[in-house]
Amino acid sequence: MRNDAAIPEAELLIKCLRGSAIGSPSDIDWRALLSLADNHGLLPIVYRWLLANGADLPDFFSIAAQHCLSSTETLAAILEKLLAGFAQNAIEVIPLKGPVLAETLYGSVDMRPCTDLDLLVRVSDFGRAEKVLQDAGWVPSSPADEYQRKFVRDGVLVELHFDVASPRAFSFDLNGAWSRAKDGTFRGLPIKVMSETDLTLYLLLHGLKHGYGKLIWVLDAAYALKAVRDCGVRELIDRARSQGLEQVFYIGCTMALEVLPQHLPANLVGALAESPQAMQAARASVERLLVGEAGTVRDPEIWGLYLQAETKPGRRWQRRLMFFIPTNEDYRWTEHHRVPRSLAPIVRPFRLLAKHGLRRAWRTAFPPSA
Repeated sequence: MRNDAAIPEAELLIKCLRGSAIGSPSDIDWRALLSLADNHGLLPIVYRWLLANGADLPDFFSIAAQHCLSSTETLAAILEKLLAGFAQNAIEVIPLKGPVLAETLYGSVDMRPCTDLDLLVRVSDFGRAEKVLQDAGWVPSSPADEYQRKFVRDGVLVELHFDVASPRAFSFDLNGAWSRAKDGTFRGLPIKVMSETDLTLYLLLHGLKHGYGKLIWVLDAAYALKAVRDCGVRELIDRARSQGLEQVFYIGCTMALEVLPQHLPANLVGALAESPQAMQAARASVERLLVGEAGTVRDPEIWGLYLQAETKPGRRWQRRLMFFIPTNEDYRWTEHHRVPRSLAPIVRPFRLLAKHGLRRAWRTAFPPSA
């Protein structure tokens, strides 16, 4: 493999995402392209665009793409059974990402790969939803944390959510999202569907949570932003501002402009231009993301990035203090080591230092731009 193997392959991958003409690709390391597309969750999209442009694909590339499509369909079939079980027990559920998101944004379940299923239920239904899963043979892989519990069966992971993310990170208007959710179906089974604005904010949060470490999360953001109707752009900005997610919105838009500028509608680009200071701050955060200084998919401790996304000093300090609130893991540690539960707030800072070291802990709480 050439030393610069990723360069032409990355260029070709981006062209596929942008829907650009590619001619007859030459001098391509197909295994390098396969690795890039697979790692970034883009293999079906790249495969379909290459076929549409008459590319002569090697057999191993086509086989890998077909296996990806088959795996996605398997998860879609599992989702059908899960939804049927929830419907029988009158439990409303919002499928997050996965096959439903693929249908919503990409037009087909097999156009966006997924490796697990994320299902959101109301907190009042969470206990009953757990029982439905366990009665169907799903086994909890860990205790419930601040917003979800994980279940496994036959090597498949299901994450049962009662919130979209840790409340320590950002305050997503969950109650509002439920009240605005509409009735929908997936293969004839009832589901609840977030409104366009709520889905967009959720996907922007999800991308930032993972530092946009995969291009599929950038593409999700771009497609969701593109789907917001003309009259909904102002509503989206206002809702982001009211929830304290304004910079999350601008960071997601900037990331989409960086990678997929042609996907964003003109009215949204115009609205962004009306907030030059917010966009400048977002561009600075995106630059740090792109060089891997914070929030990559390999680094779950992304509090530094969360702080960068908060522009108000008071809320920034509040977020720093929330970082030191004990988690369920901290309480389990105190129980395991027979330390009084009441000492968990004192133990947590020392556990953080032991886990990350002083330098990283300092940069997390006090990133350069925060």
